[in-house]
Amino acid sequence: MQLQNITEQDIQVGIKAKDWEEAIRKSAAPLVMRGSIEETYVESIIDSVKRNGPYFVLTKHVALAHARPETGVNNLDLNFTILENPVSFGHKELDPIKMIITLAATDASSHLEVIADLTDILIDEKLLEKIFSAKTTNEVYLLLSGKG
Repeated sequence: MQLQNITEQDIQVGIKAKDWEEAIRKSAAPLVMRGSIEETYVESIIDSVKRNGPYFVLTKHVALAHARPETGVNNLDLNFTILENPVSFGHKELDPIKMIITLAATDASSHLEVIADLTDILIDEKLLEKIFSAKTTNEVYLLLSGKG
């Protein structure tokens, strides 16, 4: 398995957050700094969870934070955030969340290849455990890029 075009700049490790809302803001921050998303996109993600619940908690300990493209996406982009201490999103079976993948998709289809690659990661429990226990961005990069 490998994730195409990932760089170490797409990964944060050891991020501290007091709750799911702060975790979302911190996981999206690199995308805001790169100009891939606007702050309105981050607010849209948070509002969506408040309205619809933790619908993007995909598997045990993993959330794929995203919202509608028209709420502030400029470029297709992705960020992996490994939390120092897991946070609860309110999902009975899959909490607490250890990793948030923030996805910025510009339309309904441009991100499908990325989603296919992410699926390969999310079904590999051994790989996920290695990612969760990684201490550096380089370790996670090597695991996600297939070089580790």
